[in-house]
Amino acid sequence: MGKLYGVSVGAGDPQLMTLKAVDILEKCRIIAVPRTMGENTMALSIIEKAVDLSSKRVIYMDFLMTNGSESLESNYAELAERLCAMLENEDVAFLTLGDISIYSTFGYIGNRVKNEGFDVELCAGVTSFCAAAAAIGESLCLGSDELHIIPFNCDDIEKALELCGTKVIMKTGRKAAELMDLIKSKGLSGCTRVVSDCGLDTERIYTSLDDIDAEFGYFTLFIVTDREKVDEA
Repeated sequence: MGKLYGVSVGAGDPQLMTLKAVDILEKCRIIAVPRTMGENTMALSIIEKAVDLSSKRVIYMDFLMTNGSESLESNYAELAERLCAMLENEDVAFLTLGDISIYSTFGYIGNRVKNEGFDVELCAGVTSFCAAAAAIGESLCLGSDELHIIPFNCDDIEKALELCGTKVIMKTGRKAAELMDLIKSKGLSGCTRVVSDCGLDTERIYTSLDDIDAEFGYFTLFIVTDREKVDEA
């Protein structure tokens, strides 16, 4: 009986992959690659630059892009069943961008596989927001500063922007322009850093919303700091 590895591949730059991730991918013959709507995946393109895949069996795991809970549950159950069938004979490495513990769909699949009696191991990775902070050259928090990781589709994004400390706004998708307008309306343009396509050739960094002169890519996150700290700087 095999083990399912949830492998974090980092934030875009293959050099950010951990030694452990590379080791797991080198020893697993089956690589499960999540994708949506039949598109090529960024996770696969990242590991191709760090691991020889010529002898690997790449299996695509197609996730639905829907808000329907019944459809999603059925999709997760089907994917978990496929993985369990493969795990009867050997180990499987399942890829995920960033870190597998942060908003990763693997959680929905991995729990189902574990409930079927298979071993599941998680391999940590570099998150997109940590990589983005490094690219900007700024700390996310110091001392007793608060750090909030917030999905754009949370219950109340406006209230979330009023929290003390640093706010990392993730999962903006194609609604980045909508978030930008909200941040501007709150007078936080100068307190906001934006990183799009972090770690990729198309990476763009903005230290103020006032500097933005192009549309955002799908993988975009916002880092909003306290106005007082920006004024002090």
